[in-house]
Amino acid sequence: MYTILSLLIVLNIYSDNNGIGKIAKANARKSTAESAFKAEDYKTAIEEYTYLLDSMNIQDDAAMLDLGHAYFLSEDAENATKRYASIQNSANKKIASIANQQLGVIKAQAKEIKPALAFLKAAMKHDPQNLAARYDYEMLLKQKNEQDQQDQENKDDNKDQNEDQKDQDKDKQDQENKDQNKEDQENKDQEENQEQQDQQDQQDQQDQENKDQKGEDQKDQEQQDQEQKDQQQGEQGEETEEEREQREQEQQQQQFDERMEEIKMPASQAQMILDALKNNEVQYFQQKKKKSNKNDRNKPDW
Repeated sequence: MYTILSLLIVLNIYSDNNGIGKIAKANARKSTAESAFKAEDYKTAIEEYTYLLDSMNIQDDAAMLDLGHAYFLSEDAENATKRYASIQNSANKKIASIANQQLGVIKAQAKEIKPALAFLKAAMKHDPQNLAARYDYEMLLKQKNEQDQQDQENKDDNKDQNEDQKDQDKDKQDQENKDQNKEDQENKDQEENQEQQDQQDQQDQQDQENKDQKGEDQKDQEQQDQEQKDQQQGEQGEETEEEREQREQEQQQQQFDERMEEIKMPASQAQMILDALKNNEVQYFQQKKKKSNKNDRNKPDW
């Protein structure tokens, strides 16, 4: 009995070593993985496919493709990419086509359009009948062209906006320079006007001082002339009534002229006032003379 049991053990070991047991075990693992994948139990599928391919070193491109799908559907893009990449040049053209197609989808999801198009193009090359890969390629290419067109339009718009902004900035700068130049010119004109006004004020002041001095000198001269005249009249005797009136009129005329000069009244208006005063004075003397004659008639002739 001991001998028979030992023989059975040896036979089992021999079966495992000669591959019969390994194949059966691999088939069991693969079947379990496929069932889990169909049931959308991707975690179990990944475990079984990984043990089958990595631990048992089974070379099965179909199982590797399903493992890549399991990772992809689990949203593990990194491991899915690694598994798809290992069979993208598989001898099985359909498997190689699907692997490249899936690599293109992953790149498209990552917004890497150019690599995605390259993988999809490779998928069609491996299997021209892969209509799904062709559809993805055409849709992605259309999206790329639209994006390129939109980018170009945005670029043109940005260029136009930049040019418009440059024009606006230039116009603004030109206007600021113009306003500054205008302000500088106004300040310069104001300073020149103020300087001219100051010079004019100084000149007017000097002229007024000269005029006042001249007036004072003239008054002094007239006073001296009057004193000399009075002295001469004193030496010649008392002045007549007519001379006295003439002298008073001259004095009044002189005072009037000086007054008109001070208030700067026009000569024509001053002459009118003077004529009116003279007329009033004449009327006054005429009336006074009439009264004197009337009183004389009431007196005795003697």
